[in-house]
Amino acid sequence: MSLRIAAAVLLLAGTLMFLGFEATSHGQGAAGGRVLKLEELTYPEIGALDRAKTLVFLTFGNLEEHGPHLPVGSDYFQAVGVRDGAIERLRKAHPDFNFVLFPVIPLGEGAANDFAGQPDFPGTYPTRQSTLRDVAIDIGGALARQGFRYIFIVQSHGTPLHNLALNEAAAFVSERYSARMVHLTGYAFGAGAADHQAAMEKHLGKGWREEVGIDSHGGAGETSANLAVRGELVKPAYRELAPFTVRSVEEFYGTSKLPGWRGYWGAPSRASRALGEDLLRPRVEHHFRIAGKILADEDLSKLPLFPENFPASEQDTALRAKLLERYAQQTAEVAAWLEKRRAAKP
Repeated sequence: MSLRIAAAVLLLAGTLMFLGFEATSHGQGAAGGRVLKLEELTYPEIGALDRAKTLVFLTFGNLEEHGPHLPVGSDYFQAVGVRDGAIERLRKAHPDFNFVLFPVIPLGEGAANDFAGQPDFPGTYPTRQSTLRDVAIDIGGALARQGFRYIFIVQSHGTPLHNLALNEAAAFVSERYSARMVHLTGYAFGAGAADHQAAMEKHLGKGWREEVGIDSHGGAGETSANLAVRGELVKPAYRELAPFTVRSVEEFYGTSKLPGWRGYWGAPSRASRALGEDLLRPRVEHHFRIAGKILADEDLSKLPLFPENFPASEQDTALRAKLLERYAQQTAEVAAWLEKRRAAKP
């Protein structure tokens, strides 16, 4: 398996890690601009915000199983972590800006258990791709129509259709309303695979892949990130979990044929807070750097954007087609029910 494909699989399964901060305070302190929770503001306070000097953050935090040792809100917590870490950097660089936090939207498309052929897995609550895209468009569009120029999407979920939905939502709102709605995490995912590899080698050794295989969703990397972000929620039993080893893309996509899958790939027992911190630090930096380019009005079209930079494979194409077919069936079922219900009313 090529290094490029191996890195892409790590992205695909949602193993990108982030550093957590508490960025929930009002007011302007030594660090820079104000951080405001949208739900705590009155409408006159929102109306008074300088649109050219306000960044609105839409955070998507899907709920998904992460093995028997990690909370189903792992992506939720990591998304909040990267958002808050990037804001801490941005406040210092742009102290004249306001940073508005929209309440976390607990939605996401797909999940790791789809790769294992188990779509209805306890703890996983996905939406259809079109639902996720429409929610992002509706909220982003409302903000743009109110005059907000900068709307940033941050999240921590690696499935391709999920990321594609957010890319499309950002592009639609930007074009329709002349705002700059940007899926920051899509660009960070596109830039960050090398950082992940370097941190894993530093802590697990250069031969780590031969030992544990593809360390992905819920494995050493993601368990480490959770230890750094919300360590109190990580079950101590992670130290005793046996590795679930797959060594190729074919085996990864063929997980449903392998015995003993418990919601993770790789070796959670090799996790450490130190590894998590080394994985998280560059992720925050990527989000900060990309946000800075947007504020400088730079063109992002030449930057790699996930999943557009994801190397195509037969397995990925087949899984996407299967998921889209399922979503189409669900949409048709709802439409038929509504038509029948409306027809029955006098």
